[in-house]
Amino acid sequence: MESVQILAQASSQENIPQDWLVFSLIRSKVFFGILGWIFGTLAGGAIFIFIAPIMIPHNYLNGIASAIITTLILLIVLFICLGSLWSLIVDALRLSHADKHVIIFTPDDFVKQEGKKIIHVPMDEVKHVTVRGPAPVDRSLEAARRDAQVGGAAENIASLFVGRKVAESPRRGVKKKRMRTPVSLAFIDGRTETEVRVLTDSSYGDPYYIAAHLKEYARSAAQKAQKA
Repeated sequence: MESVQILAQASSQENIPQDWLVFSLIRSKVFFGILGWIFGTLAGGAIFIFIAPIMIPHNYLNGIASAIITTLILLIVLFICLGSLWSLIVDALRLSHADKHVIIFTPDDFVKQEGKKIIHVPMDEVKHVTVRGPAPVDRSLEAARRDAQVGGAAENIASLFVGRKVAESPRRGVKKKRMRTPVSLAFIDGRTETEVRVLTDSSYGDPYYIAAHLKEYARSAAQKAQKA
């Protein structure tokens, strides 16, 4: 099946086969991430405006070491401001076109749409699925599914200050401290031996939950291809 047909059938929300998995953009996660990037932009800009007149040109007249340290500090603060602004723009565009951001697993195909960009890989060519990041405690599919629905309140509040990718909330009732969730999910396209980036954050849900199903679908497709 062509990627356009798969996307059209998934977007219709009707007659989606039971063996398809559709991961849509979780708007709440992106929204609270945007609030975090707004804070980062404003805070970074305010700090830069405050310290720049104090450091320039005074610190540059006190030797090379002072000039280097001053430059590094100014660059870091400016990076926080501009980096947050760029992430804010990217997330705002994603949120405004949320219906154009989706990941679909079928027994035969992997399809991901990011705006106008569409990635389509036969499921039996999905190789070496890799989740980058330390594995948290207790990542059963059921536990991951519950965590994938929406971000917790603590995560949403934290994201106001540090951004979506950094904020992480522990599950209630779990005594053991859970490590951070992974920051990316990728696989190798067996046709070209190139890496395909599936996720760079949790805006589609828990990466471990998605990775577990992607591995399952790829394994089943590979077995079916071998029998054919």
